[in-house]
Amino acid sequence: MSDLILFTKPDCQKCDYIKKRIPEDVKIRIIDMTTTDGLAEAAYYEILEKNLPILVADEEVVEGAINILSCINSRKD
Repeated sequence: MSDLILFTKPDCQKCDYIKKRIPEDVKIRIIDMTTTDGLAEAAYYEILEKNLPILVADEEVVEGAINILSCINSRKD
């Protein structure tokens, strides 16, 4: 299984949409971009200026709800 990191923020409808559709058997680390740690991690992946939600899958940046869900579903066990 690959490492999946989902960058989100509170009150983000698209973020909530994706989080509700993550299959139970998929392990994803969810990062809140409104925290200092979240901003630091976003800076590491060079995604500070991008619109949320963003998925990082093994160093690949995936944007857009449909693309994110497709990527998540393709990596299920």
